[in-house]
Amino acid sequence: MSNRHKLIVALDAFALVSVLLSSAAALAQTYPTKPIRIVVSAAPGGSPDIISRMMSPRLTEALGQPIVIDNRAGASGRIAVELVAKAAPDGHTLLMVTSSTACVEVLSRHPQYEIARDFAPISLVGTVTSVLLVTPSVPATSVKELVALAKSRPGVLKHGSSGPGSSSHLPAELFKIRTNTNILHVPYKASSQAVVGLMAGEIDVMFSPITAVMSMIKSGKLRALGVTSAKRTALALDLPTISETIPGFEFLLWQGLMAPAKTPPEILSKLNTAVIKVLNTPVVQEGMAAIGNEPRATSRPELSAFVNDYMKQIREVVRIAGVKLED
Repeated sequence: MSNRHKLIVALDAFALVSVLLSSAAALAQTYPTKPIRIVVSAAPGGSPDIISRMMSPRLTEALGQPIVIDNRAGASGRIAVELVAKAAPDGHTLLMVTSSTACVEVLSRHPQYEIARDFAPISLVGTVTSVLLVTPSVPATSVKELVALAKSRPGVLKHGSSGPGSSSHLPAELFKIRTNTNILHVPYKASSQAVVGLMAGEIDVMFSPITAVMSMIKSGKLRALGVTSAKRTALALDLPTISETIPGFEFLLWQGLMAPAKTPPEILSKLNTAVIKVLNTPVVQEGMAAIGNEPRATSRPELSAFVNDYMKQIREVVRIAGVKLED
């Protein structure tokens, strides 16, 4: 190829890049051009649904288009996830991703989606802190005392959950791994049944989202030893973190907003700015706190790193604890 031909090719390539960049910029300036749909992988009434509906009028104000909440419950959230993964990457179909979304991917032998591959991060939305509980008859009033008790009675203490791989099971397995203790797992059909079993003394230990058991803690029916967040939660500042005894221990439930992969960065940045603005409004912060959710806006890379770290931790727990994978 002659130098003249090389120059022509280079100029054509430069022109193409310029056109693509200008098109992307123009797209971001006009976006959104129609209502935005947020797909939620849960039925109406759950935390992801409540938070989405709480945010929607403020996002409408920020973006200038109606926000439609589309509940697609079923198949452990796979229906919603796969729907958004296959949607046009134009920023008009979004997914409220949750910690359950990540767990289903990890616990599936043949996952139908990969969060890192199929979605582009926008922002973390909120986190939910769980609490380590014991029945009052257990002679332990701190995390340190519980660890000592479990080590003195290997295989005697029992911890309950709503089933293998659930949000009440995985933090307990992480606790056992980090403390090198042997506590027997007793699965129930539902978290509420496990809480009843804990109050009745059928089991000794349990992890639960703090707001679900706050009334039992205050009434003395259950004893709280520590929370699973890295920092003390505003929902119960008097409770220490488990990490104060077991450095680095953290287990959170969470929600985040994502778009289909290949959504233009300019659109993702516009959405990120809008979400952060909405999460910083007092009405949304107060509303989320009322359901035990702590608002947590992030940059796009921060959400990506957060999800990657979370899934790495879940994979470690599943591998070491031998949690059975689903087909």
